Amino acid sequence: MSRVQKFGKKKGASQDAAVDESAAALEAEWGLETNGEEASPLPSRRRTHPSNKQQVTRWFYRLLIVLFIALLVGLLWWGRQFEYGLNN
Repeated sequence: MSRVQKFGKKKGASQDAAVDESAAALEAEWGLETNGEEASPLPSRRRTHPSNKQQVTRWFYRLLIVLFIALLVGLLWWGRQFEYGLNN
């Protein structure tokens, strides 16, 4: 919402009526008010948009384990190359 829409220009009541009508239309669309009575409150953000923090943490630890195993295999393979090179 722009500053002019929020605060208005103070030029007349016609603009205020338009702002009031648009606010009422938004309230009706969002279900915030029904016939002068407030509707039930909206659900909490946590329930509406649940976090996937546990899932990301699980994948992060799995990635760390895979990288550690790959490093271990790579170092063992690299060490074997030098072992056979010294004996020949």
